[in-house]
Amino acid sequence: MGPTELSEQIVLVRKLRAAGVLFCAVPNGGWRDRRGARMLRASGVEAGVPDLLVFDLPNDGSCGVALELKRQGASKSSLRPAQKRWLEALSDRGWTTIVAFGAEDALCQLRNLGYLKTE
Repeated sequence: MGPTELSEQIVLVRKLRAAGVLFCAVPNGGWRDRRGARMLRASGVEAGVPDLLVFDLPNDGSCGVALELKRQGASKSSLRPAQKRWLEALSDRGWTTIVAFGAEDALCQLRNLGYLKTE
């Protein structure tokens, strides 16, 4: 079945940190009880926000990169409607949006935007 999405994200995060890229993960996933979910929603957590937000400017002139990471072998149809809406909204506001299938795909797309040196 291959690596989990979490293990792929950990690999990606290590590479981004090593490269000195300014980014953050958005921990929207995971199980929460009703009370915890209500509190998070009230504090601004939104379903579908991409997994990683990169704040350094890419070489394509956009204002940052929103990256949705899927596990290797997943299909583009694995994007949930809320994820699609967020990617479209961020793109409309000048962000580059990426859907990557595994860490290597994400790293390749980020290299193409000038974030990481070619290995």
